[in-house]
Amino acid sequence: MPLNRRQFTACLGASALAGVPGVSVAQDKTLRVLVGFAAGGAADTVARAVGEGLRESGYTAIVDNKAGAGGRLATEALLSLPPDGTTLLMTPLGNLTLYPHVFRSLRYDPLKDFAAVGTANSMSFALAVGADSPARTLQEFLALAGKDPRFAAYGTPGAGTAMHFVGAMLAKEAKVNLTQVAYKGGAAALTDVVGGSLPCVITTTPNLLPMHRAGKIRILAISEAAPNAALPGVATFKSAGFPDLVITESFAFFARAGTPPAVIAQLGQSVASAVRAPAVSAMLRKSEFEPLVMTPEALDKQVRAEHAKWDRIVKAVGYTPEN
Repeated sequence: MPLNRRQFTACLGASALAGVPGVSVAQDKTLRVLVGFAAGGAADTVARAVGEGLRESGYTAIVDNKAGAGGRLATEALLSLPPDGTTLLMTPLGNLTLYPHVFRSLRYDPLKDFAAVGTANSMSFALAVGADSPARTLQEFLALAGKDPRFAAYGTPGAGTAMHFVGAMLAKEAKVNLTQVAYKGGAAALTDVVGGSLPCVITTTPNLLPMHRAGKIRILAISEAAPNAALPGVATFKSAGFPDLVITESFAFFARAGTPPAVIAQLGQSVASAVRAPAVSAMLRKSEFEPLVMTPEALDKQVRAEHAKWDRIVKAVGYTPEN
């Protein structure tokens, strides 16, 4: 028999009681996952991998791609839905922690409008040059950029992104004038670096690894705290003399604020179990993502800490928020 929304919500809320002695509940665990980026991209890949893992907890996860505005369309879409736990948002953490300091007209408050559920993975950022670039180290790149403006441009997936600010922080600390070239995605910037029309790109490390291994680009530095085993011989920004450039990103799941705590707890446990599943972890690592499990409580603390950190960074580099 078809369920109306109220009946469906009641069933999902009752699912938190599953397994309690003496309690029998009916469950319908279809779960919609909003992703603010196109199918086939990094966020979509991670959402679908975790969605497969959620089957073990009885969920049927349906990924709904609402691409646009750097992921903000999907974020806003969640806030138009009831806080019943039937729909989650999977988003880069920066969309909730960095964007509030970058866009004046943001339609959501990351500290009030969302309930943290859990994380899927972590990833770092990297700076890379073309295979024909004379720069073989970060210091050589900075020296070239300081002498010749033709070497001083760096492409990013967009203005106001974490990659934009990695470049801005590097420029400030190295005292070198670097010019951001904002693209509509990291893939387009990478194409221009491979083709030689752009001297440098800063984007997520997983996006750069295949071309680096193929010898078409050269990664010069990564934003991780320690060297990455997948990139032997590649320096961290920290080891190259820029300790403040230890910055990582993660994809995380959120429900609307006001979702019942029991439902959040159930969803958090299910997401964690999915990410820990060997098949899901293998899928994530195959795509160069490091699986990461955080409880709802830990993720909430992380959001608040990252929100404060980005506030300091945006102010320090003198960025003027956009409308």
